[in-house]
Amino acid sequence: DPGAISPQELDLWDLLVIDWLFEKYRGSIRERLKTSSKEQIYDFYKDYLADFHHFLLEIPRPLPSNYSPGRIFAICHQMQIAFDSIFEFIAGGSSAAAQMRAEIWQSIFTCDLRRYYQQTYATMKNFTTLITGESGTGKELVARAIALSQFIPFDESKLCFQIPFQNCFLALQLSAMPQTILESELFGHRKGSFTGAIDDHVGYLEACPQCGSIFLDEIGDVSAEIQIKLLRVLQNRTFQRIGETNPREFNGKIIAATNRDLEDACERNTFRRDLLFRLCADTIQTAPLRQLLNHDGQELWHFVTVLAQRMLNGEEATRFAEESTQWITDNLGLDYPWPGNVRELEQCLRNILIRGRYLPLKKKQTPSPIQTLLEQNLPADEVLSQYLTALYQRENKNLAKTATIAQLDRRTVKRYISNN
Repeated sequence: DPGAISPQELDLWDLLVIDWLFEKYRGSIRERLKTSSKEQIYDFYKDYLADFHHFLLEIPRPLPSNYSPGRIFAICHQMQIAFDSIFEFIAGGSSAAAQMRAEIWQSIFTCDLRRYYQQTYATMKNFTTLITGESGTGKELVARAIALSQFIPFDESKLCFQIPFQNCFLALQLSAMPQTILESELFGHRKGSFTGAIDDHVGYLEACPQCGSIFLDEIGDVSAEIQIKLLRVLQNRTFQRIGETNPREFNGKIIAATNRDLEDACERNTFRRDLLFRLCADTIQTAPLRQLLNHDGQELWHFVTVLAQRMLNGEEATRFAEESTQWITDNLGLDYPWPGNVRELEQCLRNILIRGRYLPLKKKQTPSPIQTLLEQNLPADEVLSQYLTALYQRENKNLAKTATIAQLDRRTVKRYISNN
């Protein structure tokens, strides 16, 4: 009797069956993903479809199911790729690493899987992801994990996916090329639109497939002109080739990254605040290596092993990882801060492989403001005058705010600023 099942119970049943189907078929999906060919045929979908009909579509219910078999199968496929990518690209067993993996998972599937199954699977590409963090913390790896794990529709008649998931990641290093070339690479250009444009050129925005993602690394370095054009892409999902007036539609997802403080850049008027608001709908901050290691020798060994396997093969990689971990522990210590993060650790291992040692680059010491003042041997009045003048400039010449911060009378502040 359909009336004997409440809507809440039916909803829970559907979610339970979907989870069960994922666990039952994830092994088959993973094996198919391991094949070298990008044109994988998922012939076991017929068995999946039979289970789906038996447990979800053929049970008595007052209303039709909210779930279609092809869509749920595609999400199961997507989940397996996400599991594999996240754990491949984000190494470590520390709480900081676990937190990063959880944030990447939510960036792909949101915090509400039920809503994702029903609706947001089709709209997540409209949400821009901004990845921030120190240089060398693996922002591109985070972007790659998110991009490769986007929803790809499944063609039930051909038993294959619309495109191979490996084709879903397009990376563009924004600070590595002149702005004029960058604009052409990003938006494309029309033949004859500028000197050297001998043919029409398809840019990244146009070449990006519907299920794909464009990774814009170092977004904080782009010019004001390109910022305006990117803002239009994020607002209207449209763009124009250089030399054209007709709009073209962007169908993919934007993932951006920076190691700069974009809020500070907005204060200095070098980055558009409206663009920042469009970028930060979904933000992930990568953890520095010192947090991922957390003075733990086992975590250090794990990271060293992953990097060693990129340099050597088999048992030799294992031996080198053990030697390197011991050398780092004995010579740098587990409390070494790794200012260059994973990139520095990789170079450390290369140095050890070649020369048997690693000498960290010495950072140039910048004197503190107090040290500078002491070296100048200034009288107290002059010190106070310089401090209040600098504070006054920082607060956009707001006398009242300067006085409040310095905890002085406004007339006193004004006198010291005037005397400077």
